[in-house]
Amino acid sequence: MDAAFSTIAFAETGRAAANLARIKPLLPQNLWATLPALLAQLPDPDASLNYLERFLREKPAAESSSARIVQYLAQNPAALHHLLVVFSYSRFLAETLVQQPDLILWLHRPYGARGNSSGHLDRIKSHEDLQAEFARFQATSFDLAPSVVLARFKRREYLRIMLRDVLGIATLTETTLELSRLADVLLDRALRVSAQKLENAFGQPQFTDAAGNRHAARLSMISVGKLGGEELNYSSDIDLIFLYGHDGETQGGSEGTTTNAEFFIRLAQAVLKMITEVTPEGAVFRLDLRLRQQGSEGNLAISLPAALAYYRLSAREWELQMLVKARCSAGDAEAGRQFLRKVQPLVYRPEFNLAAVRAALEAREEITRSLRERAGATGHAAEWNVKLSPGGIRDIEFLAQSLQRLYGGADPWLRSNSTLVALQRLHDKGHISGRDFFRLSSSYQFLRKVEHRLQLRDGLQRHTLPEAPDAIERLALRCGVEASSADRRTAGQQFLHRLTQHFADVCEIYDRTLALNPPAEPRADTAADVEPGSFAQMRRLLAEFPRVAAAVSASSDDTYSRRGLSRYLNAAALYRRVMSNLEEHPEWIAKAAELFARSDLAVEMLSRNPEEIALVAASEDFETRGLAAAVESRSFDAAMASLRNAYRRGVLRAVVNGLLGVRQPFQTFETLTLLADQALAGTLAVVAREFSAIGELAPGPLAVIALGRLGTREMDIGSDADLIFVVEDRLHGEAREPWRQFIERFVQVAASHTREGLLFPVDTRLRPRGGEGEILQTVSYLENYFRNEAEAWEAATFLKARPVAGNLSLGEESIRRIHAAASERFADRAELVRGLIHTRTLMERSTAETPRGGEPAIFGNKGAIKVLPGGFYDIEYILAWLFLTRSPAVREAPGHVLRQIAQLESSGALTTGDAQALRAAALLHRSLDHAIRLVTGRPAGLLPEPALAERVRRLLDLWQVPVGGSLEDAVESARRNSRALFERFIVAASR
Repeated sequence: MDAAFSTIAFAETGRAAANLARIKPLLPQNLWATLPALLAQLPDPDASLNYLERFLREKPAAESSSARIVQYLAQNPAALHHLLVVFSYSRFLAETLVQQPDLILWLHRPYGARGNSSGHLDRIKSHEDLQAEFARFQATSFDLAPSVVLARFKRREYLRIMLRDVLGIATLTETTLELSRLADVLLDRALRVSAQKLENAFGQPQFTDAAGNRHAARLSMISVGKLGGEELNYSSDIDLIFLYGHDGETQGGSEGTTTNAEFFIRLAQAVLKMITEVTPEGAVFRLDLRLRQQGSEGNLAISLPAALAYYRLSAREWELQMLVKARCSAGDAEAGRQFLRKVQPLVYRPEFNLAAVRAALEAREEITRSLRERAGATGHAAEWNVKLSPGGIRDIEFLAQSLQRLYGGADPWLRSNSTLVALQRLHDKGHISGRDFFRLSSSYQFLRKVEHRLQLRDGLQRHTLPEAPDAIERLALRCGVEASSADRRTAGQQFLHRLTQHFADVCEIYDRTLALNPPAEPRADTAADVEPGSFAQMRRLLAEFPRVAAAVSASSDDTYSRRGLSRYLNAAALYRRVMSNLEEHPEWIAKAAELFARSDLAVEMLSRNPEEIALVAASEDFETRGLAAAVESRSFDAAMASLRNAYRRGVLRAVVNGLLGVRQPFQTFETLTLLADQALAGTLAVVAREFSAIGELAPGPLAVIALGRLGTREMDIGSDADLIFVVEDRLHGEAREPWRQFIERFVQVAASHTREGLLFPVDTRLRPRGGEGEILQTVSYLENYFRNEAEAWEAATFLKARPVAGNLSLGEESIRRIHAAASERFADRAELVRGLIHTRTLMERSTAETPRGGEPAIFGNKGAIKVLPGGFYDIEYILAWLFLTRSPAVREAPGHVLRQIAQLESSGALTTGDAQALRAAALLHRSLDHAIRLVTGRPAGLLPEPALAERVRRLLDLWQVPVGGSLEDAVESARRNSRALFERFIVAASR
């Protein structure tokens, strides 16, 4: 090795010498002479040499380009320094430079009006600068897919932002601001491209104002979290809420018209796909949409009125707290401004808001528990996590947000999206002392720098420090921390010392500041502490509600139970009336604890409506009372609120009865179906009041027909209502229009998220031609379709048809004619069996990749329990085949799957042995799915994870569902039996 390089602290001296030998003939002499000095000041000289050798060796497509780059480096030695810096700090950006070496020329190209400046590194770019840059970049990349263009532009700008950051040209605030502006531009471009495609298909979304004038409706992308605060990291998730200003419908395009709601949901999905799609340049961003209303179960896009209603009436404290950082990143700025203006009074309430502090404490405690549990599971000490460890970034953000909410109601000047600005303003107003402000802001800037250096390395969302001492040493140098001769600490040791001090400073300020803020006299509308057994909460309960405190103390030690009680009491303590009722009925606490041990769904339902804990002791026949009377003699809003409340209480009671074993799964399905039928009929009646032209529903020209689980009376938690709408043949042209508008209004009202909850999503896609078909279809049209065009799977689907509302006689006649037409269509059994096998094969192929060994495993496949060979769809197709090929006497499905099997057995279509095998498999599949829904509140296609499996198994045992050994073995056995019958009944018929 050249003597000039001998003092550089290479980790692998031999490899460094080999790299230097290969680099020397490729570099001009003046660059070779400066190389030792440049390498000596880098935190990772080994990585810099490795990438420099590749950069010089891997020639671009044109040799002249390679020569031009080397010549440029010789004339501009600073460019070589910048290359080495990138190579030393970031692997993923180093790869970008190796693959696109011309980018080093772009970085130093004169920019804008400053023709003699040092190029793109000289200044921070505004939103307008980035928009103009992207337009020029896109013009030279017209042959690439939009997602590739977005990802490539992002990588290019990240090079510039990263160099400004690590070279000290930009402050932390400027770096995060530029990252956030870049994200805004990319989101805006994705939105424009996606909107144009949809508008070509459906036309522009519109709405009608009070004066009858038509206006364009647009989508607004509200960012929260780091992007909302313009504090984005190099590898942050993007937290988004999609809003649109007005309901209405589109103008019409090549694929017809659709509602604004459907258009904007599709638009949000298209943006999501474009931004998250993995390309050769990587994905543009990871998007996190769980912070939208109703979380992962809510609609992807929601109207402005519905969003405001949710935050006004249903949102929890943490959901309001996240809006401290909300802003409009792209799309309809006016709708965004309206939303932010109207939610501000909810976020910043004028009165002293202890609930804001409690929300922050609860989140912090949950994070601490998670880290402690993870450390215990691995056997290691708790990880150094700059974001989530006590005293980390999250604590500083929570502290600032809590104080903003505590004092921002009376003083709007304290409201700011930026954490550092918020801390400054809180200090200026005397809410944080000068010493605390200095320590908090210093800690925040240091921790964010560490976070950035961790994420720059590999382009990953990383917050945990590496364990290896040499990796800590390199990280310390990248963060600007050097060895301390006074303390005889290495750079890594000095770095950990500083990190420990920052954590300790933040923890001390956090605990002291929030502990001093509770009011002198606790009020009944303040939230309880996190753990029901904690001293603070027990002291309060003993003082004000001693019988509640005693019931809590006597409750189960089960982890799920106590966690559920904690959350429930946190909500109940906001209402003195609820706490007083609990004091009168402390036995409700014991019953709730039993439910919470079995079900997270019960925790969620009761925490959202804590007064409904009385229902845990209601009579067993409570579920279906009250829905019919809910809609009588009321205004639209009052009637729908009453209906939703009655429906929600009925569902809660059905859940309680299921969890306690009072009702078996298929009894619960019957109850939930009856509730859905009544809610559906009630909603239709309420909506009909808005349409004077349609008259009475019962003798009218419209029939509502249920399919799927509603059709077979097997509704469950989280089930959609699959509906089709049939009109008499005489209803056409202008006479049909009011009925079409009526049905569209009904679908929108039924699926709306409100304070009282959601009735159920309505799915109309099972009608002929799916989403492309008319939402209203005549009896003759359906009959002709099934006689001439229907697929085998559609004939099977309509075996589940059941009239549920409107003109029931018309519905029954429609179903008879559809079945008769389907019999003619599939009189040739060979065509029927080919169609069923084809569709079933497509379903099986839709699961995840088959692992080695041939047959797909149950675990790891989306929807596997239902879809894989032997899954529930096999049972459904066997039954459909038998109903379609036997006499008309058994053709109409009589109800749920067990009744269908019994009818086929009694008719002789199934032997007793085959019926028993199908019955056992169907009972297991439906009961297992039902148990998972009751425990988690959502359907699941997979077998439960071990932690969940124990709770699920308890419910199956309670319902006396035969399982035998493990769940995996039971499901596997059922699959084998079902697949054998499928082969014998259907596959054999195709031969």
